Amino acid sequence: MEVGWQQTWIESAGDAARAALARLPAAAALAADPLRAVDDLRRMVGVGGPGVAAALQADPPALDLLLQLGGVSRHLLDLVLRQPDLLWTVVRERQFRQVWGRRALAQELASALAAPGAEDARALAACKDHHYLRLGLGDVVGGIGFESIISELSDLTDVLVQAALDLSRAKLALRFPEAAAGFVVFGMGKLGGRELNYSSDIDLVFVYEDLAPEREWGCHEYCQRLGADLIRRLDEATDVGRLFRVDMRLRPEGDRGELALSLRETVDYYYSVGRPWERQALIKARPIAGDSALGERVLGELRPWIYPKEPAWEDLDSTRTMRRRIEERKALADVKTGAGGIRDIEFLVQFFQLSHGGRIADLRGRATLPMLRALPDHGLLPRAHARELEQHYVLLRTIEHRLQMWEDRQVHSLPAGAAEREALARRCGFAGERPLAAFDARLAEVRSRVRALADRHYLRSTRHQDAVLALLAQDDVDAALIEAVLGGCGLRDLPRAARHLRAMATEPFFLLARSRTERALAALVPMLLELVKQTPDPDSTLENLARIAAAVGGRATFYDLLGGSPKVLRLYCDLAGWATYLVNLLGEVPGLPDELADSLNQPARRPDMLLREARFLVQGITDLVPPLRFFQARELAATAVRDLEDWTQPQVQRHLSHLAIAITGVVLERSIGERAREWGLPVEGYRQTRFAVLGVGKLGSRELSYASDMDVIFVADPGGTCRRNGRSGDEFWTRVAQDVMRVLGEGRIYEIDPRLRPWGDGSELVPNLDALRRYWS
Repeated sequence: MEVGWQQTWIESAGDAARAALARLPAAAALAADPLRAVDDLRRMVGVGGPGVAAALQADPPALDLLLQLGGVSRHLLDLVLRQPDLLWTVVRERQFRQVWGRRALAQELASALAAPGAEDARALAACKDHHYLRLGLGDVVGGIGFESIISELSDLTDVLVQAALDLSRAKLALRFPEAAAGFVVFGMGKLGGRELNYSSDIDLVFVYEDLAPEREWGCHEYCQRLGADLIRRLDEATDVGRLFRVDMRLRPEGDRGELALSLRETVDYYYSVGRPWERQALIKARPIAGDSALGERVLGELRPWIYPKEPAWEDLDSTRTMRRRIEERKALADVKTGAGGIRDIEFLVQFFQLSHGGRIADLRGRATLPMLRALPDHGLLPRAHARELEQHYVLLRTIEHRLQMWEDRQVHSLPAGAAEREALARRCGFAGERPLAAFDARLAEVRSRVRALADRHYLRSTRHQDAVLALLAQDDVDAALIEAVLGGCGLRDLPRAARHLRAMATEPFFLLARSRTERALAALVPMLLELVKQTPDPDSTLENLARIAAAVGGRATFYDLLGGSPKVLRLYCDLAGWATYLVNLLGEVPGLPDELADSLNQPARRPDMLLREARFLVQGITDLVPPLRFFQARELAATAVRDLEDWTQPQVQRHLSHLAIAITGVVLERSIGERAREWGLPVEGYRQTRFAVLGVGKLGSRELSYASDMDVIFVADPGGTCRRNGRSGDEFWTRVAQDVMRVLGEGRIYEIDPRLRPWGDGSELVPNLDALRRYWS
């Protein structure tokens, strides 16, 4: 039978048909279903006759495009079989690689409607058929990217709705000649976000404004009729098909409400009785047809309601509740609403928009992917997680498209049968010997990760966590919210405790987003309050924690570190509750708390490591005091923590002594170097004179405590002359000793006490070796 149609085609079309058949096996192999692809060409030849061969000869890639299209969409193949010339035009002009945009689409449709003898319904349907074929073919062969596909589908819908509205206005103008109403059509859902599917309902809301209120001409009735006629043109089944399934249930009061409300009625409705899910729905609202200026006014008045600066913490949980209810009604096979599906990603993004959009204008966009990319910029989501969710979203939406393109049906569930699922896998680009196994494994992996990330960042949160976040983020906090978060934690002064927590949630480092800091601390607060409750004075402990946090540079990162290490979190709470000395130290030195947390995750530094690090810190720096003061504070704090945990007193004393020796050694090296560059080193004969610092007292025995002075004796070789200026060695080394004492003393690093030298304060600061021998003998 196959041979029959092929022979007949060759007889009617000659070499052109023979050339196409020669290429058929290779072209069919590129299609999702090679066997069906051969039959698709047979059907095309049956309706197009010899003209098919001529078209394929004129543009050979058209064969590949035709067969790939048929493998992914029976609906579009049927459209091509009804209108073969439409395919040849799209292929010849390479329209499947073009992004038109709303203006070009509108111009083409306007020309078609203005053509002599044009029928309105047919012109609208023909426009939709043309561009659905263009976009479907571009999608199948990779000529147009995913985001361009969904925005073009949305723009095409905008243009068709606007044209239908214009036709409805013209029709009603005869009955309402004095009509003067502003009328705007809002696209909601995916249409509003310019991320429409191939076979999706379009969610619409109508709003009007009476432009001649002094006249009694029935503006309300006119707008109801205008909306009804628009819906009829879009949704009514005709001999050329139906343009769109229209869903009006997102309007105020849903199915019970008026088809169109005035601007004032609409705004009053939301501010008076609007529900949390309606706030979420209005994130996507976009004027797509009619009076766009009126649409922007409506959204402008509603924006403070959609994005309150201080969202009610009870309302945030409603987005999770709605997500769970939707999920409960759908099977796992549903890639849109099942666990780990498209809705998990969309609701996660919208949750952050509702939580933070009142303060962050960047989060008031409508489309999912741009908003998902914006979340890391404001510290609300790790960038790696946002990129991963973006990839998963595109894959899930692509699967959804392949389900819907097949027969132009609003399908979201995977087929149950293995054969149908394997066909879907091939349509989604999975090839090889076991495409179904590869498809199922990849989809299971993606959905598992999507649900895991949704749980981590959104679904797993509780009403109490929402309350904590509200306490940290809102400017005006009421007593009920404070009680909900801090009650039962052993705190006496709850308002003061709330102020301490809110101070901890601020972010002094301007490059870090406040919202990220708030979320990081909010995740920490339940554990933190439980530990604070166990200390002798919870109010004082929380105040000390706020003092510690005030010295932290990047607080969000610090809180993330504490959240990931319960041991370190408990340590800081213990310090705040029991160790005032350490709290004072942590509060005095900016950046010390987060540096301490890192230091405690490493072994204690050996003496040689302390010296190397001190040298490294001052390399290339003129003022030694800041880096050495920070270095000393970190080691003092780390030693004190280890002292509280399990170090013995000899261990503590030795480490503090080695720290002092390292810092003094670095300051001494710098002092000698700077003096030598100016004077030259002192030389006696042919040998450079020497200098040493002797530790005596607790420093000499390596038994320093946290606040010990350093008792030292400076000593140098006798004699010597500086080569550059002829000054004596005694003067050179005295100046070096004075420099060391000045840097350490004025920098409040260590107090140097040289009074144990021979003859005490009344003698030379730096005795020479001979004088030392005489005195001690």
